[in-house]
Amino acid sequence: MAFEIERKFLIKEIPMDIEQFPHKNIIQGYFNDPTTGKSIRVRHIGNEYKVTRKKWHGLVREEIEADISKEEFDQFWFQVENHFIEKTRYYIPHEWLTIELDVYKNLESFKTAEIEFTSKRDAKKFIAPEWFGEELTKMREASNGYIANHGLSDELVELIK
Repeated sequence: MAFEIERKFLIKEIPMDIEQFPHKNIIQGYFNDPTTGKSIRVRHIGNEYKVTRKKWHGLVREEIEADISKEEFDQFWFQVENHFIEKTRYYIPHEWLTIELDVYKNLESFKTAEIEFTSKRDAKKFIAPEWFGEELTKMREASNGYIANHGLSDELVELIK
């Protein structure tokens, strides 16, 4: 079991040519584990396939992730149905960190940035760049799992405007 410490922000305008940064296309889907009822994420990113179980805790979340084969991914994908998102993730260096900027497909104008930290202290002292918008870290409706299952909430749609 591992913990991830992460902050998430809404991005309204990207002030740079993001194509200059390394990026990967991601498709990820969600389904409930029939034995535990917990949400499972399966992800195809670049040449990698992963399965992940997360517990929601805002800034700090429990995360269990494992590499899987394409065949295993395909088996899991049957359970996803329509509960998936597609996005392009850009990796942008910022000070000693990396900003993971996600531009979502089929979700007009929805862009987010996530930053992972090694400690809560570092996360709390982080000062977001000027081009970051509203912080979404504690907003459950801004999680990719929620969006894949329910679409953009009215509150998120208002924030995007």
